[in-house]
Amino acid sequence: MLALLLLAGLMVLYNHEIKYIVLIYLKNMREKEPSTKIIFIRHGITDFPKDRLYCDDIEDPSLNKQGLHQAQMAADLLQDFPVDAIVASPMKRTFMTAEAISDKTKVQIQTNPALKERPFGIWDGLYFDAIERDFPDDYYAWKKNPATFIPEGGESIIDLLTRVKNALDEIISKYSGQTVVVVSHVGPIRVLISHSIGMPIENYRQLTIDYGSLTRIDYGKRQNNLIYLNRYRF
Repeated sequence: MLALLLLAGLMVLYNHEIKYIVLIYLKNMREKEPSTKIIFIRHGITDFPKDRLYCDDIEDPSLNKQGLHQAQMAADLLQDFPVDAIVASPMKRTFMTAEAISDKTKVQIQTNPALKERPFGIWDGLYFDAIERDFPDDYYAWKKNPATFIPEGGESIIDLLTRVKNALDEIISKYSGQTVVVVSHVGPIRVLISHSIGMPIENYRQLTIDYGSLTRIDYGKRQNNLIYLNRYRF
């Protein structure tokens, strides 16, 4: 009899504990978690050939007329949206894009070299057909395993992700709960989106990120939410 009474008492305590845990969980679920809103913007277009790799250590092209228009349209999409900070790659094409946004939002531009495009080492500045002709084995390895291939003197996609993710983590930590515009390049934006939404990094090229487009991700403690992708108005 005593054993049954003890068992009944334990069951009451157990059920009480379960109810307490459930109540705490529901309370946490009801609480609105402040997120950090990151709006990624790809720079506007330049006159640099599309079938050639950038060589940012030597060449730093400016936006052309169309690119300036794309930057202005991106800024117009933000005119009624409060922005707390603008962080941009220091290259001319990204800085000029950020200037249009700064003029519209009245927020000062900060630059961060960690947001620069992926370097390809000895391939920088080369046309794709020249790479295929002069480096056939490496070109095949690149196309076969784009996420892990490292061009001589350059970065792999994993290296790029590590670099830009560290920069993004710093931004989120500094501006927790606020809204930040990050002006960068197609490579950094693609890998950051892929990583942030749990998409396999080797599929990063499946993301379409047009010149002057906006992509917003809200970063929270428990999860990240993709709000919109590749938004633009040209």
